[in-house]
Amino acid sequence: MPRLQSREAATSVVAIDAGRLTADSPFLSVAPADDLGVRGTRHVFAILEPVDDVPGVEVAAREVLDLMHDELARRGGQSPTAAILGAVEAANAWLCTANVDRPLAHRLRFGLTLILARDDDLYLAQVPPSQVLIGQEGELYAFPGLETWRGRRRLAEEAQPLGLFPEIEPELYHTRIERGDLITLVSTSLARVIDLAPQEVFVAGDAGAVADHLLGLAQTFALSDGYGAAIAVTGAEAGARPSAEISFLRRAASMFSHLLPEETAERLQSRARRSREALDRRASAVHTGGTPEDGPDIDSGDAAPAGPVGGADTARRFPPARHDEPLVVGFPGHDPDGVYWEPHAEHGGADDAPEAAWPDDGAFADPVDDGDHGEGRRTLTELLAGAVLALSAAVVGVWQLTVNRDRPIEQPRDDGTLGLPRLGRYEDRPRLPDFTGIRARLPRAPVGRLTGVVALVLIVCLTGALIFSVHNSRVRAREAKIEQLFQEAVAQRQQALEQTSPLAAQAYLEAAEARIRQAQAAGLDAVRAEQELAAIATTRDQALGIDRLANIQVLGGVPAAPEGVSPRIFFGNGQLYVFTDALYRLDTDGTKLIRLLGPDDLVGGEPVGTLLGAAWGDGSPIAFSGTAAYLFDPATATWSRQPLGTFGTAYAGIVQSNGYGGNLYLLSPSSGQILKFASGAFAQQPEDWTGGLAAEDLTQATDMEIDGRIYVLLADGRVLDFYRSALEHTYTPTVTPAIHDAVALSAQPGRPYMYVADGEGRILRLTRDGAVVQQFMAGAGAPSLANIRDIAVDDILGVAYVLTDQALLQVHLPPPPAR
Repeated sequence: MPRLQSREAATSVVAIDAGRLTADSPFLSVAPADDLGVRGTRHVFAILEPVDDVPGVEVAAREVLDLMHDELARRGGQSPTAAILGAVEAANAWLCTANVDRPLAHRLRFGLTLILARDDDLYLAQVPPSQVLIGQEGELYAFPGLETWRGRRRLAEEAQPLGLFPEIEPELYHTRIERGDLITLVSTSLARVIDLAPQEVFVAGDAGAVADHLLGLAQTFALSDGYGAAIAVTGAEAGARPSAEISFLRRAASMFSHLLPEETAERLQSRARRSREALDRRASAVHTGGTPEDGPDIDSGDAAPAGPVGGADTARRFPPARHDEPLVVGFPGHDPDGVYWEPHAEHGGADDAPEAAWPDDGAFADPVDDGDHGEGRRTLTELLAGAVLALSAAVVGVWQLTVNRDRPIEQPRDDGTLGLPRLGRYEDRPRLPDFTGIRARLPRAPVGRLTGVVALVLIVCLTGALIFSVHNSRVRAREAKIEQLFQEAVAQRQQALEQTSPLAAQAYLEAAEARIRQAQAAGLDAVRAEQELAAIATTRDQALGIDRLANIQVLGGVPAAPEGVSPRIFFGNGQLYVFTDALYRLDTDGTKLIRLLGPDDLVGGEPVGTLLGAAWGDGSPIAFSGTAAYLFDPATATWSRQPLGTFGTAYAGIVQSNGYGGNLYLLSPSSGQILKFASGAFAQQPEDWTGGLAAEDLTQATDMEIDGRIYVLLADGRVLDFYRSALEHTYTPTVTPAIHDAVALSAQPGRPYMYVADGEGRILRLTRDGAVVQQFMAGAGAPSLANIRDIAVDDILGVAYVLTDQALLQVHLPPPPAR
């Protein structure tokens, strides 16, 4: 397999061009990454997606990749964000210049994913159309989401690839990488089918397995072009960074501050502000995309720029800082060294803010002494009003933490992380409501018995309303999920009808069935589920060319064959013979089995014993045991016994026997042979008819037919065609689903078709050269064809007799299609 792999499979590349595997792709740039994530290392990975297949696109792709590598090397002293943006802008400028002299239809346009790794920091710039997947901590993150490719064949109208406009605004992401992480770059042709198969391999950390999976997808969906690369992080140290713990403590402190009394919370927050103001921010290792060593040394007196340099949209690239953290804004425009600044006192920062004055006690001030200390002037209305305000505030807070948190968050495309772990995302953090105004107005009053009863009733009512609201929210979310899964199944079923490849159609239908099963587990209505599953089954029959049989008749039960004996049925003189524990003939009415020869019968003064097989001989049936053959004389209606020549032990493991021209042929998979007993010389040792030819294949044989040529059926569905002891042809039926358990073969002399049955209850009609004409399965409501042991087909009448484990069935087959 042409994959490029480094030591420990840190990187692996798959490339397909015009249906052929190639060693590499001109649209990929993947270097060895054995030390990816190690301190002091630097790596660059890139993938280009040509929007149009125009002349010179491969040469241009190599030029663009080389240009970006050179630009990143030239900007090695800058911050990572400045370097990666400069490389993208340089590539876009080169393409725009090249497009000036090109016709409109031959413009060069590319989607891009560019990855720059410095130490264990990974920076990603993306220009659509492009696709990257990152597996971290057992989770898969896709940029963009894989669902965006469903049903899409053209470039999105809002997409602005490289080479389209002079100005380019790539989307920027950042994460920290650890050992076990896995990065996968794929072309859009592969991105469209990744969602149709399991994705666990993309988080397993094995680059080679990802490459094999991508190659399997390309083969399954018959992709003529596609390429991708998997990069496993094998060098970085595993484990979380202390910053994650600090971030967690900061969140916890912020949440608990809202639960403290107003005065205490204000004092703590004021103390924290005063502590931060005393810090020398210039010494802080704070940056927006580069390591502290990359950031320029900017004096605190430098004036801030009036706006972003070069038209960069910093609000999109970097999320806004919270009000309780120092603001750091990056302007990565045209300044080669990058510009990073912080608001100081001279720019209206926190240093200019006067210390907040303590508010008076308000409603908590001591009441005026009017003789009864004010207690008697608190009316029940005021007490109830205070209780209602307190309970309302509590319910709102709990509601914010439960209902709103369950609501899915619409993730902005340009917030810089999109869910990658180990990064704080300000917009996704739960925030407790500010109850400062409410707490300041709550009356101070003793809690009496009546007040407690009223408060308890209110708590019960509000709790019930909260539970009802949460329940309704979850029910709506579950119903929305069920409907989404159901609609995805319908869309995939419709896509299966559009496929020209049965294998691709089967993959879409399997994905649709999986969606319905998931929806059923979530609570999909049983009637809707059964209707859609029935529609999927009908679509599968149409896509795979399966004819459903309705005219199936059970003729009756049959005795079971002894262990180690292969039951079979065969024609002779227009009559059907059945061999299981004994040899039987089906009467002319097709309702009764007439016993002809059994183990307890005496022939030539000796008991027959266990029969191993039976066949139609030279004008009469013939049966055999491990040591003797039994021939029937139609004139006297008697059996005669002839000893069989052996090699010292009785025969065993014979799966099929046939008579032709007075000779007896035995198929012995255990020895990989076809044994021939010559007519009139059964007592002599048999001839190895194949002479050792195809012995390994014959060990997988399951059935045999003779009509002047010998056809041998193998378990994988192949048919070996022998003539005069020579293997002339091997036929492999091409059908979906593929044959994995072929059990029976039927062929009549002089007829153009052969018939193969498998263990899945399927009968295939084949031409003599192995081409599939039709495949048949039992229809709804018809008797099952499961556990087929043998078949005998009258190709003239279009009637097949099927022997299963327990019954004999008669099946009327549709005629073959007109040629």
